[in-house]
Amino acid sequence: MTLPPLPPDTTRHLLAELTSWLRARLKVSVKTLFDTLDDSLFELAEHSTVSTRQQQYFDGMRECRRRRDTIERDFLARVGHHPAPSAGEAAESDKLALVGHEELEEELALTGMVSKAQQRHGAALFALNERLRHLLGRPDLDDESNPFGPARLAEAFRTAISALEVSLEVRLIILKLFERHLLGSLDPIYGDINLRLADAGVLPTLPGQIKREPPRPSPQKPAAGETAAVRREKADGDSLPERELLDRLIQLLQSRLQAGEPAAGDAEPSLTARRDGVPAGDAAGAGLHLAVERVARRLAAGGELPPPRQLAAQLLAEARYGGGAAPTQLATVDLVGRVFDALLRDRRVPRALQPLMQRMQVPLTRAAIDDPKVLARHDHPARQLVDVIGETMLGWCRSADPDGRLLAQITDAIDSFARHEDLAAQARLLEELRAGLDAQRRRAELAEQRVVEATAGRERLWHARRQVHQALAARLAQVPAPAWVRHLLTRPWANCLVLLWLRHGEDSANYREAMGFSEALLWCTASGGSDVERLRLRALLPVLEAQLRQGLATVAYHETEVEQLILELREFMRWRLGERPAPDFLEQEPPVARSPGVVETDPEIGEEQPLPGEVDPALLERIRSVPPGTWFEFGPADSDRSERAKLSWVSPYSGRCLFVNRNGMRVADRRPEELVREIEKGLTRMLEGADMLQRALSTVLGQLREDSAQPQEESRSA
Repeated sequence: MTLPPLPPDTTRHLLAELTSWLRARLKVSVKTLFDTLDDSLFELAEHSTVSTRQQQYFDGMRECRRRRDTIERDFLARVGHHPAPSAGEAAESDKLALVGHEELEEELALTGMVSKAQQRHGAALFALNERLRHLLGRPDLDDESNPFGPARLAEAFRTAISALEVSLEVRLIILKLFERHLLGSLDPIYGDINLRLADAGVLPTLPGQIKREPPRPSPQKPAAGETAAVRREKADGDSLPERELLDRLIQLLQSRLQAGEPAAGDAEPSLTARRDGVPAGDAAGAGLHLAVERVARRLAAGGELPPPRQLAAQLLAEARYGGGAAPTQLATVDLVGRVFDALLRDRRVPRALQPLMQRMQVPLTRAAIDDPKVLARHDHPARQLVDVIGETMLGWCRSADPDGRLLAQITDAIDSFARHEDLAAQARLLEELRAGLDAQRRRAELAEQRVVEATAGRERLWHARRQVHQALAARLAQVPAPAWVRHLLTRPWANCLVLLWLRHGEDSANYREAMGFSEALLWCTASGGSDVERLRLRALLPVLEAQLRQGLATVAYHETEVEQLILELREFMRWRLGERPAPDFLEQEPPVARSPGVVETDPEIGEEQPLPGEVDPALLERIRSVPPGTWFEFGPADSDRSERAKLSWVSPYSGRCLFVNRNGMRVADRRPEELVREIEKGLTRMLEGADMLQRALSTVLGQLREDSAQPQEESRSA
């Protein structure tokens, strides 16, 4: 039987409601996109070795920051538009047109993204197309013309970013992030839209309609030659591995409940049984909701939370007297307790912030009762808040937050989040927290950039001194030179060589010419015994005088000191020509010049620093391969005095590692060998940057497997 169409007013109201709701969901994803884009472009610029490409990334980052708000507003305003197709548009699409290389690349990228998204969300998109055809009275509506479909969303985003003055490479990076953060998160959104349309009477009995959570797809055997990285890329959009892990955990906990095992330590196993003749699950989690609200009120009144597993057990026990819950809900509450227990045991969470992390257990439990998959839904505000807090905690230490301002900011955000159950309100609170953290991050990036530039300058100066010292030492070792010549070359003239090395490079003509002065002067110290040598000495004198005068002027040598050295050079040359006895100053150690601009050359600069004893070669290789951005903790373990800093820069000259805190301030400067020794002594720890929540889920799975294996081993031993 064909259902009659809805009244026009009802149709308009329903479309407006869905459009507004979709924009609110996508607004969070768009913000995440630009946050990730800013970080990605900065990282690419930081690690680029080509100056033009580095400038391209920085220009793109500035342009995206400048137009970010406009792009977000323009894109969201275009979401949900459903214009009717016109004959003019159809005819225009059939025409052939010449497009530039960049437009073609962009078009191909978008076409591929849309095609993959349509395949990934095929079932939900099919149901949505059917319902919109009926609602709009458009039997020709398909994937391409669906106002909520990937094709329309991609076209809206492409139009919104069309005014960006960035390179093709930066534009393709933006589109790739659009695919990951928006097109990849549409499946649960389409499921909710289908449910809303069905509730409104739009094809409620559509065959194969989408439920709130789509069924888990069966794992497919990877294609021949397909790498793990390719498989991760295919699953990146909907976090399939994480969802599979979550499904497995819930199944394990449900089986434990059905077997009569306590859910979380001391909860009674009879929660799923009948009470007064009414199945416990019929209340759809009412008892759990009441229990969570009581805990939330106690927490808002200043109460303390028990340990996570104990809190979960209390919630389950209280739910027994408040209406019961479905087995999946019971297993989910138990799982959340176990996950937060694993999070608090994670050494990446500072001890001072563990109570703050645990406060997230209440809002996350509340969300998980209604949606057990919330732990794997990266588009849900509760999951995103846990990720944001975990990322912030990774770099937090008391020395970087001495006044506790960041701590208070996160505490206020969690408390406000716990007081709101509406997803739109939670998304707004999350956006406000991210905005504050982004402002701090941008200030930290500027401070870090200044620290890196200063450190890189010192390292380059050190390397230049070392190169000059080694070059002069090699030449002086071949010729026995008087003290005056050694002083002239290793002090005043070495400063000139260092400056030329820094300005023009080791292979430049200027540097080679200045090094030629050193070689010529050393030749003069052993020459003058023949007429040919004396002729060359006379020809060299004006050349050496001009080079010495010009070179010392570049390092701001005082004019009087320059003239004194010129006079001494003339007397030195007269001695080599046999016109006078050896001058007295030849074997005297002249005083060190202190003229402005003179950079002293450390005589020990060419010596290699000794290794700090024997170190583990495997660990040393691992430290040398650690990418910038990795966090370390310096100081005794579990100490409030420990400092956390990330690897910001590695010297290409000495291999020294520069570490800065979350404010961009310098914390430490270590050689890889020193880091290995400190790690072996337990004074330094490397903090893995993996997803804290996913790692906690893996930890819980391992614990459950161990618990299941222990009785089997005991029975076999018996």
